[in-house]
Parts: sequence; structure tokens; C-alpha cells
Amino acid sequence: MSVTAARIDPQQFRGVLGNYPTGVCVITAIDPEIGPIGMTVGSFTSVSLDPALVAFLPIRESGTYERIRHIGRFCVNVLGSDQDELCRLFARRGENKFADVEWIPSSSGAPILKGAIAWIDCEVSAIFEAGDHDIVVGAVQDLRASEQSLPPLLFFQGGYGKFSTLSLLAGSEDDISAQLSLADRARPYLEQLSQRFDVECLATAPVGQSIIQLVYANAGGSGGGHNKVGLRLPFLPPMGSLFVAWAGTAAIDAWLGRSVATAEPSVKEAILDGLEQIRVRGWASTAAHPKFGDVESLVGHMASDGQLPSNQRQLQDVLSEVAAGSGTLTDPLATGRPVHSISAPVFDRTGSVVLTITMRGLAEHPVDSIRQQIKSLCAAAARLTNEIGGQYPA
Repeated sequence: MSVTAARIDPQQFRGVLGNYPTGVCVITAIDPEIGPIGMTVGSFTSVSLDPALVAFLPIRESGTYERIRHIGRFCVNVLGSDQDELCRLFARRGENKFADVEWIPSSSGAPILKGAIAWIDCEVSAIFEAGDHDIVVGAVQDLRASEQSLPPLLFFQGGYGKFSTLSLLAGSEDDISAQLSLADRARPYLEQLSQRFDVECLATAPVGQSIIQLVYANAGGSGGGHNKVGLRLPFLPPMGSLFVAWAGTAAIDAWLGRSVATAEPSVKEAILDGLEQIRVRGWASTAAHPKFGDVESLVGHMASDGQLPSNQRQLQDVLSEVAAGSGTLTDPLATGRPVHSISAPVFDRTGSVVLTITMRGLAEHPVDSIRQQIKSLCAAAARLTNEIGGQYPA
């Protein structure tokens, strides 16, 4: 049955469809007469897994598309979030677009643009007419993804942007007004501690199954140069130990259940023993671990580029490896291991931990200095607890 589309105002159509974000690609090819050619498209999609097929939808009146159609081969370049200028360049008409663009040839000879986060080399398999556009189906001949972890360039409501998920940043639906107010109280203490000991200091609060960083002070200049306020990180072992140490068996079991590492009885027992030590000491410390470098690198990418699902999965995997490490929550000062970070709890009126304040980047600090840092950190947390009328659990 043939159905004729209703007459829709083009401006209204553009405005409504602009609420759907699309990825941005540059379709390239080698023209035997004029050399490399390319055009920007926002209508690229995968079509079939077996056989591997993709498609893009160019406007039929495009001269560049007309050449690509006759060539019969093309390469899809998926642009990264930092390539909006390249996107605009290939969206223009009538100029030598490759004059200042670096590229290498694909197996078909079509340009692979420098900085593209992925490319797919294709032969034209089929072309279908669709209104004022064509649907060009390409049979995939070769493809690669870049090793660099960058979000894709997106087109949305007439502008370019990048991808960021709510799993990273505090969203408008989060009820964290009380924590933000407390974080404001904590800020002067963290800034003083950061200046005094030349370390990173931060305040965090739990929201659901995440931990949000609400204050960040970095007098030492480490940490990649990115402001980590608003970062939302997984609330799973060993992260967030202070929030569950006094919270009871049900909360501890739920926390342990978020990590695949704790399925191993010896790992679970070691973490439970670490929580008991935290309750006795009244503060938490984390021993340095070879994987903390990977953790810091991933968190740095999140702070600078936004959260990618792949980075989130990698972070969860690395934290599981850290949790599986022997004695992760055991006081490293008692065992002679280097210290990664120290944290102190701030309690509310019910005796629950509502905020933690942390100093990290301590691996190179001498033991005597770290003991003084612990004393100063706990004193700051105690003052905050008293300021809000909090009480310590029995």
C-alpha cells in the first residue's frame, strides 16, 4: 500500500526533528579527476550485522555526493567532539577542503581524516530514492576505531556538542540540596588543608548508587588540571567505605553486591575486616594500588571530556580489581604500605555519614607527615559534625 506523506511546513519539520541528536560524519572518497573529496552528513546509520552494511542519506542535489555515487566507494569518518571546525569545513561548498587537512588513505584510497574517532571503508551496495535524499547502502570492507577515548561530535537543535551521561554528573533530578549546603561549609576547611599540605582535597556525598564530588581543592596542581566538582562515580567497593561502615548489615551487603570481586569469600572477608577497622579508628585510609593510576586516568578523562559508557565500564572493572587486592581498606600505616588517600566522616543528627572529606595523592609523603594530616583531617570533620549538630554513632 502506498501512503503519501502529509504536507508539513519544512521549518516546522526541521525544528521538531532538531530535538533528536545525531552523530556527525564526513564521507570521503578519491575522485580520479580532482583527488580527495568529502562531505559532512548527520544521517549515518548501521544497517546490518551480517553482512556488515551501513548507510548514509545525502541530499540528491549535492555535487560531492554525485561524484561519490559514481565512484562507488567511500569512507565514513566519525568525528570527535573536538572536530566541529572540520565538520563545518566539509559542510561548505566550492572550495579545496583538503588543502590543510591531514589524512591517510584507506584500503580503497578514500581519505581517513586525522583525529576521527572511527572510520568505516565501504563499497556502494545499493541506492534508494527517498524524497529529496538518497539512501546509500555501503558494504563494509574495513573499519577501525581510534585508541583515543573521546566522545563523538553531536548535532542538536542547530548546534554542535558532545556526549555526557547522567551517570557522571549530578542531574537536576538529584535531591542534593542538603549535601550542597554542607559542602559549602566544608569548602574553607578543604582549601586550608590543601594549601597547608599541598595535596588534593575533596568532599563527596552519596546519591543512590553513585558518589558525587561536591567540593574540590587542589593547591598542589596535580590531578590533570580539571575541576572535578560534579563528577559522579560508582558507589562500589572500595569507594565509599565510610558511607557504609556504620550503616548496618543491609547497606553493607548491598554495597558489596555491586562488585563482582566480592563474590570471592576471601575478598569479602577482607573488606568486612577493613570496615571494622574503620569503625574502630573513626577514619579510612586506602593503600596505594598499581591500578590507581588507571583510576586517576579514567577520572581525568571524565572530568575533561564527559562520561562515556566505555569509560564507566572500564572504571567499574578497575575498581573491582582494586577491591580484590589484599587489605585494600587496611590501615597502610600499620603495614608499611604507601598511602593513597585518607578520608574522615561527617555525621548528621541520626549518626549517619552524610559527607566525607578526603586528602589524596599521599604516596610520596613521609609517615610523620601523613599522621599529622590524619589528625588535621579528622579535626576538620569533627568541627563540621558539631556545626550541623551531628552525633557520633555508639
